[in-house]
Amino acid sequence: MKRNKWIVLMLGFGLATLLITNIAYSACNDTMCIGKITRVYISGGTLYIATDGDETALKCTAPANKYVTIPTSDPMLDEKYATLLTAMSLGNTVGLRIIDNDPNCAVSYLYMDN
Repeated sequence: MKRNKWIVLMLGFGLATLLITNIAYSACNDTMCIGKITRVYISGGTLYIATDGDETALKCTAPANKYVTIPTSDPMLDEKYATLLTAMSLGNTVGLRIIDNDPNCAVSYLYMDN
């Protein structure tokens, strides 16, 4: 009987570990947001990006309290946009680093995790 309890305990621990590792991490701090992309749109020379994090935690004024930005004049716009669209279509997590003290929460660099 003790062996069966041990097996049930180990199966429960394994299942809990599996569930915890599959939970999506999303958060923003004063300089970065890490999470899933929920919206991307271009308007007036700016690419706007929303994540499932809280952009108001950033040390900048997030447009509409939920977007970080990339100006369309950014020389790496095509690469950044392609990465964002890929992450969004695959459901991957991205990290968006904001330029320090930028009033529009402009993205300095970004990366994608799977």
